[in-house]
Amino acid sequence: MGTTTLAVFASTLITAPAAQAAYVPLKSQVTSEEKDGRIHAVYESYDFNLRPEDVSIRIRKKGGAQVLDTVRIADRCAPESDCWDEKFLSEPVTLPELGVYTMDVVVREGQPDEFVYPDRGDLDYGLAPRLTVTGDRQWISYDSRLVKVSGTLVAEDPNTREVKPFAGASLSYRARTGTMGSRLRTDEKGRFAESLSFSEHNTDTEIDFRFGTAQEQIVLPFRKQEMKLRMDTPLGTVNAPYGSDVPVKGRLTRIADDGTEKPLSGHDVVIGSQKTLVTRKDGTFSTGYTVRHRETVKVAPRASGWFGTQPVHFFEVAKSPMTSEFTSVKAGVDKYRKVTLTGKLGVSKGSYPEGTSAVIAVEHSTNGKTWSSVDTFTAKYGSAFTRSPAKKGSAGSHWRLRHTGISLTSTSFKLGRKSTELVNDDMTPEGVRKGKTLTAKGSLIQKSGSSWKSFPKQTVRIYFKAATKGATWKKMGTAKTLSNGTFSRKFTAKQDGTWQIRYVDTPSTHYADHGREDYIDVR
Repeated sequence: MGTTTLAVFASTLITAPAAQAAYVPLKSQVTSEEKDGRIHAVYESYDFNLRPEDVSIRIRKKGGAQVLDTVRIADRCAPESDCWDEKFLSEPVTLPELGVYTMDVVVREGQPDEFVYPDRGDLDYGLAPRLTVTGDRQWISYDSRLVKVSGTLVAEDPNTREVKPFAGASLSYRARTGTMGSRLRTDEKGRFAESLSFSEHNTDTEIDFRFGTAQEQIVLPFRKQEMKLRMDTPLGTVNAPYGSDVPVKGRLTRIADDGTEKPLSGHDVVIGSQKTLVTRKDGTFSTGYTVRHRETVKVAPRASGWFGTQPVHFFEVAKSPMTSEFTSVKAGVDKYRKVTLTGKLGVSKGSYPEGTSAVIAVEHSTNGKTWSSVDTFTAKYGSAFTRSPAKKGSAGSHWRLRHTGISLTSTSFKLGRKSTELVNDDMTPEGVRKGKTLTAKGSLIQKSGSSWKSFPKQTVRIYFKAATKGATWKKMGTAKTLSNGTFSRKFTAKQDGTWQIRYVDTPSTHYADHGREDYIDVR
């Protein structure tokens, strides 16, 4: 049986007389080999201060303490040699039965400076090993990336020559190019199994399995599938205004192993020099290509080893005029400070493909001179749009729209209302008996320039939410503000809950305001 190499690393000293020298890790390796129908330990020398004649090998069952056999190195190293990187066979090994054993290296056995280095390698006690290997796939492809390999290892018992499963044996496998490699260990019945994962780069699919002199190979042809690219738009020459985004839509599919056409999801598609996007679950992709100048645009999926010829599509972009324009733009701010801009994006002349769009920015300015973008959205040419940015309205500021692809802005609008505020709003008393009177009171003020003034003749609403699960706010009544802005309204206490006063019945010149939430305990 051939050699099974096992790398040797730092070890732990088992026994050593008290007077011996400091422990030195063993670099030399120990494996096993079949020769002339007998099994031998193999000592591979990598220690300059250690000669083969100083070494003996003790053999034990894995995990066991009993020494079953001790052999010395039979080969000798020339006196003038340093023995470096040479292999030396031991005397033949005799063990109870076929199996995998562990070997301890003993240096200068029986002498005062004896060292024992335990578990330095495996000894495979078996003759004429034979491998069988099968896979659950006949080829490798996009649909068959994972191959489950299984097999068995048997060998002759050196004592009886009976063929038996070789349990606990360590065998290796690798691709012919060395791109894949690992070790497997057989179970008590000599069986082993492994899942081999392939990528688009693993075109070499001849996998060799080895154990000593035994070798078995499985060959899995690498099958490339056909990739197909279907373009919905654009299909010819694109005429569109400068800075607009023309729609680019398509679908990527593949011809599967069963001959059916299936969507190719999660695959990169490159659109000219502008964008790379990933196909959806159904293989579709869509984006906008920004028109800048006359050019030929290439659409192509990323090349992949899973597939054969790469399909491509080209479309032409004609010279693009500056013809975009905003029409019917309006802006307003409601009583809750929500700013809304509406309008339509189109062209002053010319045409564009259906679905052509542009990114529009909502811009804000406190002085009408210095502008900053507070929101962006996509508007389609020829379609009306409505947009409300997250930024709220103030007492007075400027708003406009900007086409981000070109230097085009809409008319600007100065929007604002006067601020209002509910102050000293309260429900009294805080604790009240059921059936007693509760009073909602407070003041309403309005901002006038840099100062605040009372806001008379206004209606405020009083709301209540019961302290029960699922309760909602209910309007309980209203109150009118007096000339000094104060108001009050009495209610009968019925149950625990939260009260709130709100000013929402505003004129178009003022903002609304909500008072604080006040919890009242009704006893």
